[in-house]
Amino acid sequence: MITNLYGNPHSENSPAKLSGDVVDQVREKTLNFLGANPEHFDLIFVANATAAIKLVADSFRDLSEKTSDRRFWYGYHKDAHTSIVGVRELTYGQSYCFQNDQEVETWLRSPESSYLNRHHLGGLGLFAYPGQSNMSGRRLPLSWPGILRQSEYLQNTYTLLDAAALAMTYPMENIFRDVNQAPDFTCLSLYKIFGFPDIGALVVRKESGHILTLRKYFGGGTVSMVATFGENWHRSKGLQAPTYKLHEGLEDGTLPFHNILALGEAIDVHKRLYGSMSRISDHTSYLISRLFRGLLTLRHSNGRPLCRIYNENSDFEDSSKQGSAIAFNVLRASGHHVPYSDVERSANAAGIYIRSGGVCNPGGIFTALGYEPWMTERALSAGHHCGSHGISIIHRLPTGYVTTDLSSYPPSRGASFAIY
Repeated sequence: MITNLYGNPHSENSPAKLSGDVVDQVREKTLNFLGANPEHFDLIFVANATAAIKLVADSFRDLSEKTSDRRFWYGYHKDAHTSIVGVRELTYGQSYCFQNDQEVETWLRSPESSYLNRHHLGGLGLFAYPGQSNMSGRRLPLSWPGILRQSEYLQNTYTLLDAAALAMTYPMENIFRDVNQAPDFTCLSLYKIFGFPDIGALVVRKESGHILTLRKYFGGGTVSMVATFGENWHRSKGLQAPTYKLHEGLEDGTLPFHNILALGEAIDVHKRLYGSMSRISDHTSYLISRLFRGLLTLRHSNGRPLCRIYNENSDFEDSSKQGSAIAFNVLRASGHHVPYSDVERSANAAGIYIRSGGVCNPGGIFTALGYEPWMTERALSAGHHCGSHGISIIHRLPTGYVTTDLSSYPPSRGASFAIY
């Protein structure tokens, strides 16, 4: 950036062409980093993972309006992030929340015998779930997209994988290696992998890309022609393959080309410092298992546990089942909960940076805490709300928890600091 001048890539002057070339190079470099073959996958740059989810959701809504049912079915896992849950509001009531993995497995085996608030089994559908719970770090099965694709009853149902938490410490080539087993759409938060820049991505299986090209909205740079007088019409670049590539019809407006330039550098530095994502996965798996065992051993003088860990039955020794995160609450010697906000403040003062509250995972948190549906309404009536200013404890029951994530960045002694 010191030696070159970069311009809006939607032009043909030298600075603009330089920006366009860099964006193309970094797009391919990012796909290669993820292990996604550019022949079978395309990558769309977006603001963040939520923007990627919204792009998919808006596209399904717009396409469904062209069908006889005029709506699409949406299924999502209970452990999903709020941004995944929010898609249900675009379905006009035709959505279903899977309560656990077993319910998903049963549906995939026998979709014709499962009641999931779906009027037409063969109609347009979308199934979304997190590769890793952003609450507990539990990793969900990555085999589901491939199983769904093989079902004769679900040929018009697509998969959306939220990999924002998973991709931080997981070798994504395991997901994209086999295009027939890969999700149709995968959303990513790249800052969670590299620290900088603040940018997201949507990886699209090209065979499924037509879903996105039929969205209604179009922004600058995504159309080859627009008529604003006489008859209103436009031509999306996404519908004009091979003249244009899929991403050219979906990246609205001027791309953050300086951030994308920084992303290319971040990938190089990341590889130089840490090597492969497999090494990071092994390293963080060791750290989280050490932290888990250490937290379990912490006791008060009366023998009562100091921590209540959620998802304590997970296999912390198996990186395919557990990521580098732990969700827990701190207990007093009496067994009562210490407000999670107090725990975060104390940890912050000690130089340990954790997160507390509901962390935008309503299904996971309230299930783990043992809430009934009416109890969430009571918490809201009592003044609790999502965010950092919520009420930590209501009627001796916590409204959130503490979560800690370990990445490739801190030294292993960080796990010891958290324990001691």
